[in-house]
Amino acid sequence: MFVQRLRTENRLLRQRIDYLEAESAALADRLVKGQVNLAQEAENSINIAHELSKLRDINSDAHRKLEQAYDTIRELSCSRQGTMLDAMIQVDDTSMIEHIHSLQQELIECHNRQADHENTIRESKIRISELEAANKRLREHEPIEGIAGLQEELISVKMREAESNLAVKEMRQRLAELEQQWACLVVFSARLAKITASIIGASTDGDDGCITVRELEDQLMGVRIKDADNLAELKEMRQKVMELETQNHVCTNQLRRQDEEMKRIREEMEAVQKMKRELEVSLRQERQRGVQRESELNEQCILERWTQNQLRGSSVCEVDDDSTSHLSVGSNGDVFSLGSEDLNALVADMTMKVPALDDLTEEGSNTETEDSRPKVRKILNSF
Repeated sequence: MFVQRLRTENRLLRQRIDYLEAESAALADRLVKGQVNLAQEAENSINIAHELSKLRDINSDAHRKLEQAYDTIRELSCSRQGTMLDAMIQVDDTSMIEHIHSLQQELIECHNRQADHENTIRESKIRISELEAANKRLREHEPIEGIAGLQEELISVKMREAESNLAVKEMRQRLAELEQQWACLVVFSARLAKITASIIGASTDGDDGCITVRELEDQLMGVRIKDADNLAELKEMRQKVMELETQNHVCTNQLRRQDEEMKRIREEMEAVQKMKRELEVSLRQERQRGVQRESELNEQCILERWTQNQLRGSSVCEVDDDSTSHLSVGSNGDVFSLGSEDLNALVADMTMKVPALDDLTEEGSNTETEDSRPKVRKILNSF
């Protein structure tokens, strides 16, 4: 049993040793890897430091070159300015003055042209605005009587002219037809004369036939002449009808304009009457307010005078308390008599004003004056 236990302990110790050896090997591997990584990082840091130093050198070189470039540019600009100053100094003064004068003259001319152009543009804008306003006004408002009459006369003249041109065309066409018929008649009569001359000694029947033909031709010419007369009369009647229609059109337009004018005047009169009624109502209201205010002011004045008289009487009574009772009573009576005289005068004025105010107000002020009278009477009765 003891040996077996030693064997088991030995086996456990061996397992533990194997585990510790494996762990130490892993730790050794990790240590080696860490050292390798540290060496790589150190190498990388060294490389980065070398690259950084190279970049610093490059940057310093670039700054140095940039400063050199600035210096060269500054030197070149200074030399160019010096050359320009030398060239300007070498220019003749007289030519420079002439050139300056010419430039000033051109500048003045340019300013003058610009001012002229601005004036023309302004005038054209004003003219355009005036024309637009006139056009708008003519479009909005109806033409006045003279222009309307001229327009109607122009319309009637154009209509008569068109009718006359049509009548002239028809008459020319009719005359051409009559000339053609007359030419045919002349040719026919010549042929008939030749035929009658060739057959002299013919029978009386032939003569009767020629006479009937001539009579028919005369009747035909008479009918055509009557037709032309009737056509001329028809044209005259048409022209008269056209004139009457134009007159009717003109009269209807005039009546329409007069009706519109009467309607407009009637509307204006109604508006004026309405405004007048409103103003009368407002005036009546203002009068009523004035009467109310005046009555209130009169009442306030009476009350103030009454209070002043009361205060005056009380002060006189206090002063005369040291004297005899008879003198105090007499003084108080005098004071009250004086106050009553003032109040009587005020009441007389109020009684004279109240009827006139009643006539003006008619409705609203009646109740107010009736209410004010008992107050005045109460004040008088208190005296």
